[in-house]
Amino acid sequence: MSLINPDNPADIRDARLLGLYRYWRSKCAPGMPARRDIDPIEMKAWLGNLLLIEFPPDPLKYRIRLEGVNIVHFYGSTRQGKGIETLTSEDERRLLLGQYFAVLDRRQPAYYEAEFVTSEGIPTFQRKLLLPLSEDGEHVNMVLVGLYFDRSDRPFFY
Repeated sequence: MSLINPDNPADIRDARLLGLYRYWRSKCAPGMPARRDIDPIEMKAWLGNLLLIEFPPDPLKYRIRLEGVNIVHFYGSTRQGKGIETLTSEDERRLLLGQYFAVLDRRQPAYYEAEFVTSEGIPTFQRKLLLPLSEDGEHVNMVLVGLYFDRSDRPFFY
């Protein structure tokens, strides 16, 4: 895991995700932006590779609110409206929950690179940027995720 220093995002080794990070930073005034600060029209370059995940007070009851077309294509079906029940692989559950909970707890963005087999049995190498959003400026209630699949045995879009 790599938490990002907002003043030096050098940990983000993917140019696409670095651009998304800079967009998110432009919306921080001061503190974390809220969902209402994020404009899909301004995010056209990343829309196919975005997830928007809502986290209620019990983070294990999270729900995927938006899922980009490239992510749906990769997994073969949509997970929009679903949550933890989609993570049937213990390895994937442990990996992903650890990533999300770090962002929720620290209220900071994080960049990850991980190779694993998904709950659907798909081998993948993912580059992922997790960006916290907050309606009240204090508590993270949503995470905006930029996700790119760099290697897989299955075709996908860039």
